[in-house]
Amino acid sequence: MERILAVTADDLPYSWNPACPVSWRELALVQFTHVDFQGRLGEGSLVVLAELAPAVLEIMDLALTLRFPIHSAVPIDAFFGDDDASMSANNSSGFNFRPIAGTSELSLHSLGRAVDINPVLNPYQEHDLRWSPPEGVRHLDRSKPVPGMFTPGHPMVAAFEEHGFEWGGSWERPDYHHFQVAP
Repeated sequence: MERILAVTADDLPYSWNPACPVSWRELALVQFTHVDFQGRLGEGSLVVLAELAPAVLEIMDLALTLRFPIHSAVPIDAFFGDDDASMSANNSSGFNFRPIAGTSELSLHSLGRAVDINPVLNPYQEHDLRWSPPEGVRHLDRSKPVPGMFTPGHPMVAAFEEHGFEWGGSWERPDYHHFQVAP
């Protein structure tokens, strides 16, 4: 079930509010089929900026073709907008009105311009140099990739980059699960 749907403010009770820099009308729900870690087909969905939705859908179609496993992908509202809870559950997500962890600067998730995939397998280094989610510490060695992990040159990383996304895994403080498109 691959499709792009409009969302309403009622669909985003925890991730959006009137102070958000984008209107809920500018967002879309990307629904897609993916492979889970048991090799079964599952349904996922990501909320992103509507103008990026076709590219995200194309990338998720590639993930299915490659049989790249995705643990889960449900809007962050299922976690009451709690990014830490979503990451600890290895949930892939998109839009969420929030600051960059450890700062007061808005994340590009707040603009619907960022997607996180399999955060436990692809953790990020926080400003205080701890790794998050904590469950991801066992997956820091990128020299021995496992299914669902991003590494330089991975076809999924290349697909995101071909669509104008920047991969956080190439940053000084890596954010291996994060892909973003600057405004």
